[in-house]
This record gives sequence, structure tokens and C-alpha cells, in this order.
Amino acid sequence: MDNLQEKRKLHAFELGILLIFLFIISLLFYGKIILKENIFIGFSNILTSQAGLITDFLMVGGLTAGFLNSLLILLFNYFIIKYLNIELKGMALASLFTSFGFSFFGKNILNILPIYIGGIFYSMYEHIKFKDIFLPVSFATALAPFISEVAFRTNTFEFSYINGIILGIIIGFIIAPLAKKMKSFHEGYNLYNLGFTAGILGLVLNCILKAYHFEVASRKILSTQYNHILQICCTIIFMIFIIVGFYINDNSFSGYKELVKAKGLESDFIPMFGYGLTFINMGLMGFLAMLFSLTLNQSLNGPILAGIFTVVGFAAHGKTPFNTAPVLIGIILSGVTTIHNDIFTIVLSGLFGTSLAPIAGIFGPFWGIIAGWLHLTVVTNIGTLHGGLNLYNNGFSAGIVASFLLPIMRTFNERGLKRELRFLKTRKEFLGMIKKEDFE
Repeated sequence: MDNLQEKRKLHAFELGILLIFLFIISLLFYGKIILKENIFIGFSNILTSQAGLITDFLMVGGLTAGFLNSLLILLFNYFIIKYLNIELKGMALASLFTSFGFSFFGKNILNILPIYIGGIFYSMYEHIKFKDIFLPVSFATALAPFISEVAFRTNTFEFSYINGIILGIIIGFIIAPLAKKMKSFHEGYNLYNLGFTAGILGLVLNCILKAYHFEVASRKILSTQYNHILQICCTIIFMIFIIVGFYINDNSFSGYKELVKAKGLESDFIPMFGYGLTFINMGLMGFLAMLFSLTLNQSLNGPILAGIFTVVGFAAHGKTPFNTAPVLIGIILSGVTTIHNDIFTIVLSGLFGTSLAPIAGIFGPFWGIIAGWLHLTVVTNIGTLHGGLNLYNNGFSAGIVASFLLPIMRTFNERGLKRELRFLKTRKEFLGMIKKEDFE
């Protein structure tokens, strides 16, 4: 009976994702008929864009082409997840909606493909199933701008398209073993582990490219004309999350109070709280992220959408209103008290900086504020290391901040250290219980 009920909830959950697909398709008709945008020219511009930081695809190709790209990437990743029979748990949802967000900002259906091919080659080389490394490979598309930069930049290498594809395959091939090793650096306190891994790999690749006189020009291409329509789009999508989650959770918000108390460290909310509460949290966190942006008078555009939907994705794997709020406060304080006072930078760093949520969850709000304050000062200075070609630049910064703060917090926050040890013990027992249920 319980198994049938779980299947019913999963089907309802998938129905929610289907509704999001249908809503995006309706936006394509809106853009074509009302805005009269040329979707084919716009989409072609997106595919051939160099795509590095900061390239807003809504500005490059228009609203219709931008949402077409997002739809294709969402469908592509969702199809692979279903085809490989990967469980729709927290990290899978984080991957799905992070990629969806970055389809407005850096990733297109063309520049991500070589990375997946590289991942397939690695699975064949190691004689493992591709499903076992799909998630790190999907996050490795943070380095997709390397492919676009090499393939579509003029007067660079001979056979540039082939070079771009080969580079993407290499990235996909080596990312899984790198990601596994890099996680120990920040011990999971940076939710965007692949952002940190991609930062290290991007740094090395950028140095190699520079050695061959391949300099990446910085850019800042941002749209401003779609703010109101994007607010409506986000509101509808987040309401779908909440309504479907409410239905799955037996038409109630019961249990959500426990979810918001989650620490965020290695926290997969699907097995912990179920599909319903997870979906509710994703919707509410989406509204919180959008409110954060609009309160600071930042209009919605491609990069901001990437930040918002990354928050939504990781609301299934660690982020709650309680553990993200201190980080956001810290980033605002840093923006007010330092030279990094550009509103767009503060908002974007704030949205992505919530990857440090486990620090606030385990060591308390004060250290969450410190982490946020430090994150803004670091992230504004490290983009040059990878030439702006690692889309998860904030994940790179968060890994550095978390690894720097951990020994300090453990030294000066004895209560937090005890809380951390108690949490890890409880989590070990919880994981043991889940594994036992799997064999019964």
C-alpha cells in the first residue's frame, strides 16, 4: 500500500514538471505571435554565441529563442534521467533546474553535448554505468562556454569547431574523478561542489589556452526589457510547484516546519520529507529568491533567472529559508560596507552564494552572515582565473570560502562543532535506516 502511495506521489510530482513544460511551450507561442520575434534567427544567435560570463541569452536571441533553448535543455536532461532510470531525488532535481536556469545564461543545447559524450566515454573506459556519473557530468556543463569560445571565436585555431568538440569531450571525461576528489576540500559545506571543481579545471584550461595566445575578452551583455513578463513566468512556475506539492502532501503544509529546520549539509529532502514538502519548498524558495532580487531593485534577466532557478533546484537538496537568509544578509552587508556595491553583482552573488547554506545551518546564523560577507569579496576577484568561462563562478568562490572558514569555525565555535558532530552521527544512522529498508 505504501509503495502504491509513493508511486502516486511520484506521478503527481512528474505531472508538475509536465505542467512546467506545457507552460514554456505556451510562452513560445506568446513570443512568436505577440512579440513577433524571429525564433530561428534568435536561436541561431544563441547557438553560435561565445557564451562566457556574462552573456544573457535573452539579449542575444530574444525571449522566445531563450525559452526554446531552456525547453530543449530541460527536456534533454529529463529524458536522460528517465531513460537511465535515475531516481528523481534531491541532487537530480538540483541538476535539472540548475541546467534549466543556466539555459538563459551560458548553456545551449549545442555546447553541452560534447561534455555528455565525454562522460559516456569515461563510463565505457571505467566499465561503469553512465547513470552513476550522470549528475557530475550534467553539472560539468558549467564549462560549456569553453566549447563555444573555441568553436565560434573568429581568427583563433584552424578547425575550431573540431577543437571545441574535443575540448568538451575531455572536460566530460575527466570531471567525475575530479569532482569526487574536490569534495573533500570543503567537506560538503559548499552545495555547488561541481562549481568548485569546474573552477579548478577552468583555471587550468584557461592557462593552457593563454599559453597559445588565446585570450578571452570579458563581456557584460544583459537584457532589461523582459522584467515584467519574467516576473509573471516565474510566479506561475513557482505556484505550480506549491500547488502540486500541496496536493501530494495530502492537501496540507504539514511537516514543512520541520523541513525549514534542516541543516542543509548532505540533505536530500526527498527521502527526508517526501515529494510534496520538497516541491513546496522549491516553490517558496523560488519566491524568496525573486523577492530578494526585486527588493534590491534588480530587474530579472538571463543571469538572474539562472540564480533563481539554481536556488529552486537546490531547495530539494539543502536550501531552506532559514539557512539561506543569513548568507543573503551577509552578502548585502558586504555590498554596503565594501567597494563591491554594484546591485547586479550583489544580487547575483547573493542568489548563488546561498550554496553556503550548510554553514548557517550547522554553525549558526552569525557564521552564515560571515560566510556571505566573505563570499562577495572573493567572488568578485576570481573570475579572471578561469577567464569567465566557468558559469559556476560562485560555486568556485564558495568552495574557497567554506574551506577557509571551516577550521576557524571549529576552533572558535565549540557549540557549532558539537552540533556538527551530532548531526553527522544522526545522518549516519538515518542513511543506515534507509539502506536497511531497501533490502526489506
